[in-house]
Amino acid sequence: MKKILRYIILFTFSLLTANQIWQNLSFDKMPLSVVKVAVILTIFELLLKPIIKILLIPINILTLGLFRMVIDTLGLYLAVFFLADFKVGNIYISQYNYQVNNFWAYLLSSFTIGTILYIYNLILRKSKPKK
Repeated sequence: MKKILRYIILFTFSLLTANQIWQNLSFDKMPLSVVKVAVILTIFELLLKPIIKILLIPINILTLGLFRMVIDTLGLYLAVFFLADFKVGNIYISQYNYQVNNFWAYLLSSFTIGTILYIYNLILRKSKPKK
């Protein structure tokens, strides 16, 4: 139960941080919808992702592990599919006058959320006191 709650909290902060970076995630009912997305991503991370990784080992070996990012992107697609009040929009990079659309926006958002989640996990692991 602690692990599930920890992932929900970390995903919530990761979603909010990624939204501050790219400003492409839209939550209609702000606090409740962020937590709902975090719950769906937690369920995906802890239950579905290990099963999908095992089933897709050959593809993952052929792509030298790069297919993992596509597997993570499935979590965002799942959240958008189940929740009407959550959407992933296009990413605008105004400095270069460039726009990232559709699948690539999902992929870049998913990569950002995963990287931020990893950093938060590292911070929490290092802050635990040693016995």
